[in-house]
Amino acid sequence: MGPDHPEDLPAMDNDAERKFADTVASIDARESERVGGRAMWHAHHWPDEYDRCTMIGGRPVCRRCLTLYPLAVVVAVASLLGLPPWPEAYDVWFIWALCAPATLDFVGEQLMLIRYSTRRQVITTAILAPAFGRGLAHELDDSWSGEFWGPVFTFCTIWFFAALAGRRVRKR
Repeated sequence: MGPDHPEDLPAMDNDAERKFADTVASIDARESERVGGRAMWHAHHWPDEYDRCTMIGGRPVCRRCLTLYPLAVVVAVASLLGLPPWPEAYDVWFIWALCAPATLDFVGEQLMLIRYSTRRQVITTAILAPAFGRGLAHELDDSWSGEFWGPVFTFCTIWFFAALAGRRVRKR
């Protein structure tokens, strides 16, 4: 006999089973949060938002970032080489206007006004990328460029507060 024989263990009543299950669930939730927080280095999304990520090497990587940064870098390099995506006279208009679709998508989704869509996220981010890239080219050419920092501060502030508000809405 001994601990290897389940028949030797005392039977658990329903209340004890429920408490045990609750304890295990609590430990699982803490572990998921701990691991999720560590994985945020790659994705900056909590595990409940991994649908916004692509798995690369078994790790979640933000799909928006995966779309935005490579395209923006290509546009920035092309712009610095004298191949901008549009005439420089239109920079301010295009940079600000092309940020709007991704901002509306992000805010609407965070505030639960629209349902998350992978396709819409990638499309609106692909629209945003040339604006970010063109602004980045201005910044690399002339530090503290208004074409870069104006939209970055404005739209990052909007996105930040939308994310905070969205987190509160989802916790209700």
